[in-house]
Amino acid sequence: MKIISTLIIACLLTIMQTGCSKKPSDIQEPAETPGEVTAVGTADEVNAATKIIGAAGGTINSNDGKISVSIPQGALTTNQTITVQRITNTNPMGINKGYRITPHNLEFAKPATITFKYTETDFEAAVPEALGIAYQTNEGVWNAINSTTLNKNLMIVSVETTHFSDWTFFKSFELTSTATVLPTKGIAQLELLSDANFLLHSLEKPERPIGKRQNMTALFIKGWSLAGAGNLAPNQQKATYTAPATVPNAPNPVAISVNIDLNKKGKFLVVKHIKISNDGEISVRVGGGDWFTQEASPVVKISDNYYMLADSDGDEKGRYISVRWQGAGTGTFAYKQPDINVGTHVQYLITGGANYNCAYTKPNDEFVASGGGVTITSLGNNDGYVTGTFIITPSGSGDFLRAGPTVEGKFRVRKSW
Repeated sequence: MKIISTLIIACLLTIMQTGCSKKPSDIQEPAETPGEVTAVGTADEVNAATKIIGAAGGTINSNDGKISVSIPQGALTTNQTITVQRITNTNPMGINKGYRITPHNLEFAKPATITFKYTETDFEAAVPEALGIAYQTNEGVWNAINSTTLNKNLMIVSVETTHFSDWTFFKSFELTSTATVLPTKGIAQLELLSDANFLLHSLEKPERPIGKRQNMTALFIKGWSLAGAGNLAPNQQKATYTAPATVPNAPNPVAISVNIDLNKKGKFLVVKHIKISNDGEISVRVGGGDWFTQEASPVVKISDNYYMLADSDGDEKGRYISVRWQGAGTGTFAYKQPDINVGTHVQYLITGGANYNCAYTKPNDEFVASGGGVTITSLGNNDGYVTGTFIITPSGSGDFLRAGPTVEGKFRVRKSW
């Protein structure tokens, strides 16, 4: 992912289109809320990571390596079985998965340290300082810990705790867009989001309840800017971007930014990139999580009633999506059996991370096709764009392609024939 630095953007301000959000005099800081009550997360893996740790202390890592729990020497007096299980993330501002660390009633003589690893993708359309750690209370509210430690060099965020609970990683604020790839003259709606209690609770408090996901208070927004072609129309926490009439040579993607002043937390420039392309886009998400969208290459007709599409940059962004289907016209086409060379197939690979395929291994080691398939809603006979969706349930994931989470996708891609 390409990140445009604050310095570069500041230097470009004289040649960029700039929009300042006019804050009405009657804008007031909203009242605090008790926090958003959410459901308890459900297990996202069959076998949790488990380790026996005693008085000598020790560290346990989650199976996916995203989180570690370090217990210092002397924190425990007897051996304890510590488990870390990946769960669905119900935090209103949550990103990636949550983790259930047990036993919940364990008492420590010294605080344990919980550490989350992050990637550039995790703070896309935000800044590393927006990343936080929270746990869920017995009442179902997620409490953010104010005293987190951020290490940008190691790309980790840590917090000390004297109790185990369900823990999640989250973004305190982010700039969202209805599109990350737009055709010429296309329109995207952007919003700066945070939770209802963000910055309303004193930073001196050790914790704060995370409120409902909503627009950031306009008091903190100092202005919007556009680096690149097109038109930006800001309106306080929101903005509308209209792509140019022709695909620009450079810069492309364009950069839309918003200046925010978060008082004691600092001043930040949050950037969202939008690629201008008439080839189309493909989006994918895993386990009901966030959608990941990128530009696609034109759909290729391999042979009669046999087609293929993929993202346009291979794994340059750390992800590779490949979709092919066999069948006439529109409709849903089931996945091929693993022992057949041709047919409908979907693969989603994350560089250095998980892989998801449309076939999986059963507990008895039988290798079978996943449920679901590729659904084509249009072959582009009218507008030249192939549109459709796909679902893999369950996906085949990991080294042995065991049954994994459901993978969903959607696409609108220009055809090449």
